[in-house]
Amino acid sequence: MKKLVVILILMFSLLVFSQIKIDHLEFLGEDFILNGEKVHGYWVYANKSGDTYIKVSAAGEGNICVDDVARAVVFYVELYEYTKDEKYLNIARKSAKFLVQMQDFDGDFYNFVYVDGTINKTGITSSKQHSWWAVRAFWALTKIAKYDSTFLSKALKAYKLLSKYVKNGLLNGVGDQTAVYILGLIGLYDLNINVEQDIRNSADAILKLYNHGFFSVYPEKISWHGWGNRYVEALVESYKVTKNELYLKIARKALEIEGPLFLSTGFIYSISDNVKLFPELSYAVESITVGAIKYYLLTKEEDIGILSALLAGWYKGLNRLGKPMYGPNGEGFDGMEFGHINYNAGAESTISALRTMLYLETLPEQLRKYSEEKIVNLYPILVLEAESGNWGISDVKIVVDGRYSGSSAISFSDNLRLKFKVTKSLYDVIVVGEGKYTCIISSSDGKLTEDLEGNYVYMGKINLESFRLTCKGEGIVDQVILIPEKFGISTSSITVLYKNGLIIKKETLKKPEIKKNKDYKVNYEINNNFLLFDLEPVFNNNGIGTPFEEKANFDNLGSVLGSYLSKDIVNKVKNYNIPFKISFKGNDNIRCNGQIITFDSVYIKNLYLLVSANHGDYEVNFKIGEKIYTVKVPDWCSNNLDITEDFRYLATGEKQFIKCGFKVIKLETNDEVEKIILPDEINVHLFAITGEF
Repeated sequence: MKKLVVILILMFSLLVFSQIKIDHLEFLGEDFILNGEKVHGYWVYANKSGDTYIKVSAAGEGNICVDDVARAVVFYVELYEYTKDEKYLNIARKSAKFLVQMQDFDGDFYNFVYVDGTINKTGITSSKQHSWWAVRAFWALTKIAKYDSTFLSKALKAYKLLSKYVKNGLLNGVGDQTAVYILGLIGLYDLNINVEQDIRNSADAILKLYNHGFFSVYPEKISWHGWGNRYVEALVESYKVTKNELYLKIARKALEIEGPLFLSTGFIYSISDNVKLFPELSYAVESITVGAIKYYLLTKEEDIGILSALLAGWYKGLNRLGKPMYGPNGEGFDGMEFGHINYNAGAESTISALRTMLYLETLPEQLRKYSEEKIVNLYPILVLEAESGNWGISDVKIVVDGRYSGSSAISFSDNLRLKFKVTKSLYDVIVVGEGKYTCIISSSDGKLTEDLEGNYVYMGKINLESFRLTCKGEGIVDQVILIPEKFGISTSSITVLYKNGLIIKKETLKKPEIKKNKDYKVNYEINNNFLLFDLEPVFNNNGIGTPFEEKANFDNLGSVLGSYLSKDIVNKVKNYNIPFKISFKGNDNIRCNGQIITFDSVYIKNLYLLVSANHGDYEVNFKIGEKIYTVKVPDWCSNNLDITEDFRYLATGEKQFIKCGFKVIKLETNDEVEKIILPDEINVHLFAITGEF
């Protein structure tokens, strides 16, 4: 009987921890000698290469860093606490030895090291700065010291150093580092070291940074970023020590706003002089999600439990692109852009994913199941890029500068009129820009008028659908931000919204049937024994251009501007041994999203596709008649291309000397064909189709 119980427990353990897979993380791990001590660290980056990964250094910095190893120590200690499996504690112990060897005599830390044992002591991201890597190492050492007292003196040494740089409760005068500092203080408190007043001082300082759902990094200006958003976790842990109810109250208020916002709009990258939506980072998801789960575990408030499970669902496909961000071997993918996923999986992203999966397991099954949901409806905040509006005959200039959202904005020196169309709703309106000018928002419901002086102006509330922004004066317009009266998501079984508080409705919803695959009837012309298809009616992207005649945007789906091919490549296509009908002016290619191309039935022996992809290689399916062909479409700037140009244009109009171009894919059809269904992958571009008979 006892043996049966043990077997059942083991089977249950395998089931419970099936989604917590450390394979990829330990693939990144490496034992090496540092200062004469055998230590364990994790390579910073892992780049996807076919079906495998290649470990990659941070160029000019090092192979392994304190930032990531500290994260790993925290994760493995927590995994040990949950499983009681000594192997995880042993990994944490080996990794903590690395942190000790990176600590200098004064208690501060260097960040980067090479696996030959060479420490980078001078780099801007590696020198001693009593900053991020020092405070993360402090937190990690306090965690492991609970189970191995040999690390306590090193944790105290770090505390002694960092405490010198705490003023008015803030470490280095910033909130994001202070949140991590608090977690280190909590670790010391758990070791019976009297730091309760320090915890109170820093938690109180964080409260002063709170404003409308977000905690600013700096007391004197708006600055927030997702990857440093660990405030809720810090406040929840501070409450456990101090019993200050205000900490929980503010933590909940932040979750009520940030949760529905991130679920609907995406895990925003940063908010400062403008709102930067991308990339969505694994680190940002973990920072807020673990805090939300800890809040639920403490309070047992079901609505926050549901919210936290939905947030964790980002890794399982509960996101804008509907694709998993957590791989089969425990990879945490590096980021989600507007229209594609960065499948590289470095240590930071992977550890963040694993820590989230660990905390997700602590939720009851009736809550955990919400992480498997799929999105039915989104009610997001709208961030409209000024350059995406219709400015008509207004005299404007597109300013290309990385300071602006989408790397561009509109400059004007007199009057500017921009037209937009959005989903009908009542919105709070914010205009983001630079200069001093009058802003007028006009719609059929009325108008709002305010002066912009500085970086933004809050216009007020108004019902909008089709509307116009008029700017009188001189300056730059970067964004128009529209905050609907309610924002959040609906899945097939639940709706989560923010509208003057968190609203959760358990309801069964069915995603409306939407015909995605639009039919296009096209013609073809005969050229010797070839059929040249006219795809102009299907074109939806311009990827070929010049800086002077017509700028294009091949690769940046999230912005009006991007990099593009030179028009010189058109002549190279025309000189290729297979004829193609290729365009230059206006739209010249198809971003594939399942379009159905029909034409008069014709016998085709071979079909030639002129293609390339942005942001990586893609394996996709083309359906020709009733046959499905699986092909690999290479990145437009890779080695596996047939027609290339020696450079491409950047959004600024500058030449970047890197070979870019097209792949010609040959499909043997040998059949009567009247229909071609394109792949459902918007990052694959089809420039031309030629049939051979």
